[in-house]
Amino acid sequence: MFYALAIVCDDFFVPSLEKICEKLHLSEDVAGATFMAAGSSTPELFASVIGVFITHGDVGVGTIVGSAVFNILCIIGVCGIFAGQVSRVYSFIHSFIHSFIHSFSIM
Repeated sequence: MFYALAIVCDDFFVPSLEKICEKLHLSEDVAGATFMAAGSSTPELFASVIGVFITHGDVGVGTIVGSAVFNILCIIGVCGIFAGQVSRVYSFIHSFIHSFIHSFSIM
């Protein structure tokens, strides 16, 4: 399954992002931060919309919030583990303010 996902991303998703970057005159960093995030969260959004409006179930906000918490805690943590370099933390206050602003923006 992961191999098929990698093929689809390499053959379709990344070239589509490159075309969007060319048309909108965006840098690759901006496109990666916005369109990749939207592309990875869209299936969860549609799953919760279907769960709420079509099946009238209790999935919805909990699905999106749970997914966001998983993305923040696990995916960023694993990326940090496999980054291969040590990041220097400047101060506790700097880290606390950054974490607080990031958490507030999610809510």
